[in-house]
Formats: sequence, structure tokens, C-alpha cells
Amino acid sequence: MSPAENGQRLDSAAGWAVALSASLATFAVFAVAYSFGVVLASIRDEFGIGTGLASLLFAIPTFLYFVLGVFTGRLGDRYGPRRVLLAGAVALGAGLWATSLAQSLWLAMTTYVLGVGISVACAYVPMVSVVGGWFERHRTAALGVAVAGIGLGHFAGAWAAEWLIELYGWRDTYQVLAVVSTGLLMLAAIAARRPPYVPPQSEMPSLRRLMHNRRYTLLYFSMMLLSASLFIPIIYIKDYLDDLGKPGGQWLISIIGLASLLGRLALGALGTVLPLMRLYQLSFTIMGLSYLIWFFAGDNYPVLVIYALVMGCSYGGFIALSPAVAAELFGLAGLGGVLGALYTAAGIGGLAGPPLAGLLIDGAGYRVTIVTAMIVALTSVPLLVASGRARVIPLATVGDGEAAGRGTKSAPREQVASALVAQPDGAIPAAGYGRRRTIAVQSFRAAPAQTALGPMSIDSVLLLSFGGPEGPDDVMPFLQNVAAGRDIPPERLTRVEAQYLRHGGVSPINEQNRALLAAVSSELARRRTPLACYWGNRNWHPYLGDTVGQMAAEDRRHAAVIVTSAFSSYSGCRQYHEDLAQAASTVPRAPQLSRVRVYGNHPGFAGAVAERVREALDGARLRRDVHTLFTAHSLPSRMAASCDYEAQLSDTAQAVADMAGLTGEFEVVYQSRSGPPQVPWLVPDVNDRLAQLGSMGCRTVLVVPLGFVSDHMEVLVDLDTAARAAAARAGITMVRARAVGTHPLFVEALVDLVEETAGLRSARPAVGRLGPRPDACTPGCCEVERPV
Repeated sequence: MSPAENGQRLDSAAGWAVALSASLATFAVFAVAYSFGVVLASIRDEFGIGTGLASLLFAIPTFLYFVLGVFTGRLGDRYGPRRVLLAGAVALGAGLWATSLAQSLWLAMTTYVLGVGISVACAYVPMVSVVGGWFERHRTAALGVAVAGIGLGHFAGAWAAEWLIELYGWRDTYQVLAVVSTGLLMLAAIAARRPPYVPPQSEMPSLRRLMHNRRYTLLYFSMMLLSASLFIPIIYIKDYLDDLGKPGGQWLISIIGLASLLGRLALGALGTVLPLMRLYQLSFTIMGLSYLIWFFAGDNYPVLVIYALVMGCSYGGFIALSPAVAAELFGLAGLGGVLGALYTAAGIGGLAGPPLAGLLIDGAGYRVTIVTAMIVALTSVPLLVASGRARVIPLATVGDGEAAGRGTKSAPREQVASALVAQPDGAIPAAGYGRRRTIAVQSFRAAPAQTALGPMSIDSVLLLSFGGPEGPDDVMPFLQNVAAGRDIPPERLTRVEAQYLRHGGVSPINEQNRALLAAVSSELARRRTPLACYWGNRNWHPYLGDTVGQMAAEDRRHAAVIVTSAFSSYSGCRQYHEDLAQAASTVPRAPQLSRVRVYGNHPGFAGAVAERVREALDGARLRRDVHTLFTAHSLPSRMAASCDYEAQLSDTAQAVADMAGLTGEFEVVYQSRSGPPQVPWLVPDVNDRLAQLGSMGCRTVLVVPLGFVSDHMEVLVDLDTAARAAAARAGITMVRARAVGTHPLFVEALVDLVEETAGLRSARPAVGRLGPRPDACTPGCCEVERPV
């Protein structure tokens, strides 16, 4: 039975149960960890030590649990979160109980550090990363729920510790916390389980590889600087008020915790509709500036409450958005390991910041310390902004494969040169107009070399796509590859280049293809038919010729090819067949390359589009009779006349409308034309149609990118920017559904098609009236319009 049939689907009730269990786990461990600011004075007085030394009891566990997160994240990826969480429960209970009995500072420090450090490492990174795998649409919000336990624990822990210490002293307080927190962790472990679609087991990138990734390095040092300052008020704000002879310090700690909870939930929810990096940068900036409030507050308690609220909300945003930002920047494959490595930055900051602040407090006082903390926090902001603009290079690899974007530098020069096969004009570009570089091939090699599927002996899967730039320097060479042999005006290329550069010069299609390849590999593994999976492009690295060369070197014999084009036309079907034929004829010992059939009317694709439609309707609270525009890439009219591209789109649009329960008018419109203005292309254009609808009194339109598998640059620019602006000018509220992306129905359909190509499925399901598409273009179909 599939996960979908079990009710264990992404964004399901089962996923929310896991998110709540993660929230309970983080509540248990951070209630203990963040109550230290209340216990600080008792420990300092009993052992006769200074503020800086006493703060090590907070700083060292903080460092330990973030560093151990590197390993517990990987253990959670490999063995599941439940076992790791139970180990953390044992460590926390034993460590706190032993601390309560310790008669020397060093014994108390050792038991506390190990107990708290190990337990937080077991509860935080593994649980947060597994929640990310349970969600697609609501991932940011679910992660906000998961880490909300930190804020609740912060709030409740400080208050409970103050109350217990007044009644029983700090030793009995730790015994009570040992029993309660251990029980809560064991309760959370009941609901902790793996997601239904588990990315292939990742190989943790080495520290050297991580630090050679500019985006990762900038993000790492930004988090380290912010963390060095953010723990200072949590530890010292009660001591600050005690020095001034004012009560209520424990309530300020609780307010920071409560505000951080609100920040986690609010910014986690906003992260589903607003740009994640912008929200993340805003959290960093506000946290740094909040120290100005503390500096000018003095002993004014209401102003200190305002500081605690502002600081707590921004701190909550930092915690809530960090996992979602990491997932967006580096992918879901091996997210636990990548998060664990990234959180060592917070560990180093947490280790250095509080003790140095304690020494500064003892030597120069609180005002100098507050200004220093503000400067350190604000220094993190430009580093974070630079990280968001850095070139995207994925970190995680699968099996024994190299990460995409990383060349095989150790390969002999002759091997690299032979793999970069020279291609004739108009064929698959091996280097194109781009700079010649070593091969950058994404592959998931989770299958034994001899694994083969079905009567056709399919031993691998190849994802074939269009390609896109991964940095500003790639944009124009990529566009020149795309435009080669086509009559596209230079000014059009300049305009498109500017559009890419406004998005950092990075096409989202690459990360989306990596995610789709990971999802297909995971689904194959779930069906116990693991196959090696590869990715190649027509117009940019990794080029198809390079990928086929790697497949040949790894002795692949027969690959099922999935093309990221759901409908057939020359550029979306026949040209890919030509690309495959060219690769097979030019790469020595190339495997047989069998494309799965065009899937635009496969029930899995159409069903996924229908669910995206329902998702958009529900999210915007639209009626089912809303006017709906299904969009697809426009084609030259002459090219469209040689195929049934328009009929396919119309047929699938009708099927999707029926499946989604749409009762209003719907139509197919076109976008993204690029040829000379004198050459006729398919109409109506989406922008023109929006203007017409506005003049007819229509005030709400649902736009569905039917012709696109993922939300890549043409969707973001031509729909989210240009079409949305056209709708606003026409007085229309435009709501856009997401492309299918990695929707489980679509992923399952692709693997069904792989099995169909392997000869394991005789049925060829299709929706609509046109029936299943043929495996290959018929003679004369989808001919290209070539200039005379």
C-alpha cells in the first residue's frame, strides 16, 4: 500500500502530528536549557564563581548541542527520529539528576553539559529536519509549529524554574525538571516518524567542501555572529535588573520566550507567501537594532518589556526560518546533515558570546556590553544579504555521487576532455557559448550496478530538461545557447538577461529539477525498485552529452528518459528526441535512451494540477465559478500547425477543470513568446486576455500554469510579475496556482511511466478524449519551423 493510500501524504494530518511532536520535544529540552538565566545566580553563589565562568554552564552545552547536531541530524536521516529522541530523553534525565547531586563545580558542569547538550542535539535537528520532509505546501508554517516549542519552553521554563527554586532550591528543581522533561520527550517519541517520501540517503558534505561553497560560508558566518549576541539577554537580563536593584528579571526572560513563540508562528506563516530570504534578513536586522532599546531603557521596566518583545519576535523569526531557508537554498536531500553542519555556527557563537560578554560585564559594565552585542549582531546582516546573492551550488550528494555543480577535479585531463564531446552546430551543446568547464552531473546512484527493471531491462532513469544559469556570469552564455539558430532579436536577449539578473542570475529550474530527481529516486526506492537516476540539460550544465558520458562510464545499458515537458511540440518533444539520438550517436558506449511517453494527459499529472487548483482556491477562498486561465508557452503559429499542441492543452484543461470541480468559465491562453513581432504566434496572450476580461467587468481570475512542470523563471517573470501587473491595471485580483513541482501524484505518475517503459505495465491510462500519447513522434509530426 502506498503512503497516499495509507493517508500518509505530504501536508496531511499525519504530518501535523509529527510537527506537534517536534514542538513537544523542543519544548521539553529548551525549557531546561533556557531556564539557566534564572538558575545562574544560585549556582554562582553556591560555588563562589564570577559571572563569566558561571555562564560557561550555558555556553558549553549550547556549543555541544549545535555541534552534535551534525551527527544527530545524520543519525535521524539514517535511523529515523524516534530512536534518536529516546536517546536524548535518557541523556537529559540522567544528566540533570546527576547535576543535582554534584558537590563540585566541575562535576556539576560535566553532567549538566553532557545531559543538556546531548538531549537538545537529539531533539532539535533530527525532529526539525523530519518535519520538513512531511510538508510541501505548508513546510514553512509546519517548521514554525515545530520550533514553537522552543518559545513555549523558554517562557514556561524560566517561570517554572523561578517558582521551584523559591520553594525547593536549585538542586531539587533540577530533579523535578529531570523527571518531567524525560517524560515529555518519551511522549513526543510516540508520534516521531519518518516522512512518507524520504529523499535518498545523503552523504554529508565534508567541511572542506562546505567552506568552499560561498553561499554556505557567508550564511555560516552570519549565523555565528548573530548567535554570539542573541544569547546575551537570555542569560544576563535578570542579572542586569538585579544589579539595578529591580525585580522582575525572570519575567523578561519569559516575555522573550513568549514573543519568540509569536515570532516563530507569525513569520513561519508569512514565509509561505513572502520571500523567505527577505523575512530572514529582516529578522537579523531587527534583532540587532533592538539592542538600542535595551541601551536607552536603563531601569525603565515598561521599556525593557518592549525590548523583550521586539528581541523575542525577531529571535523567533531567526529560529523558525532557518530550517526553511536551508531547505530552499540547499534542497531536502540530507537536510538533517546539512542543518546540523550549519548549526555549528550557532554553537560557536553561543560558546564565545556569553562568556566574553560576562567578562566584559565584570570589567566594563552592562552599557559597553550592550553596544558591543549590537555591533556584532548588525555585522551579520551584510553577510546574510551577500549569501542570498551568491551562486547556488548544492551541498548534499547521494550514494557515491558528486554534487551537482562540482567538477571531477581529480579526473585526468584526458578523461575530462573525452567526456566533453564536441557537438555539431544545432546539436546538443557540450560547451556551447559557456565557458568550458569540468563535468557537473547530478546523479543519485542508490542502486547496485546490475539492477535492472522489467523485460526491457531498464537500469537507470535520466531526467532531461531545458537548463538554466546558476550565477550572473552564466546568464548571457546560457541565453546565447538557447537562441542559437533562432531569429531572436538581440534586444530581447538583453531584456531577458536583465530579468535573470534581478533574480540574482540564478534560474530556479535547477533546484527544482534536483528536487524532482530526488523525489523520483525516493519513489523508486519505496517501491523496492531502486535505479540510478541522472540529470542532463539541453542548454546548460550539466549538458546531456556530459551526463550520457557519465552513464556510459558507469556501464548503464538502458535508461528511461523523463523530459520536463508535459505536452508535445517540436521544442517540447521532437527536439528532445533529436537531442537523445545525437547523444546516443556521439558518446561511445552510450546506453539505450527510451523516453517515457508525453504525460500531459496522464491522470497523475492532471490530478496533480487539479490539486494545485484546489489548493489555490482554498488558500485564496475563491469560489469554484472563478474565471480560470490555463497558461502554456506560446509557439510560432506555423510550428503549432504541425502538431496537436493546442488540442492537447484544451483537452487536459477540460479534464483538470472537471477534476478540480471548476464551474466557471475557463480557457487556454499563452505566454512567453520570444520571436520577431512580424512572426505570428499562438494567441491569446495572457496579458491581453487579462486586459479584455477587466474591460468586461471580471474582477477575479485564477491563473494555472498548465504547460509548466515547475515554477521556473518564465512563471515567475511572465506570470508573477508581468501578468500580475497587467491584472492590476485591469482592476483584477489575480491568484496563481503553483505548478505541479514534486507533487506526490505527479512523482508517482512519473515512476508509473518508468515501469510502463520497462514493460511492467500494459495499461496506458489517460484522461480526456485524445488517449495516451505515442512513445515516439510519428513521421511529419512536430516539425520545426526553420528559416528559409
